[in-house]
Amino acid sequence: MSENINQTDAITRKMVNMNISEDVSYWLAKWQITREQLQNAVDRVGGKEARVSDYLRAKGIIRF
Repeated sequence: MSENINQTDAITRKMVNMNISEDVSYWLAKWQITREQLQNAVDRVGGKEARVSDYLRAKGIIRF
């Protein structure tokens, strides 16, 4: 149950947590990217959504 609470909190706080499958699924669907692309972005810039999305945009992986 705490995993669901953490997952909801992570999305609310705009964090990407690669250890929570529901969280990963949310971001993969939102950005329509692969798990590898998401993991690489998180490894490069950390888990803050804004940094991850900026990185993905800079690399031409996402366009919005």
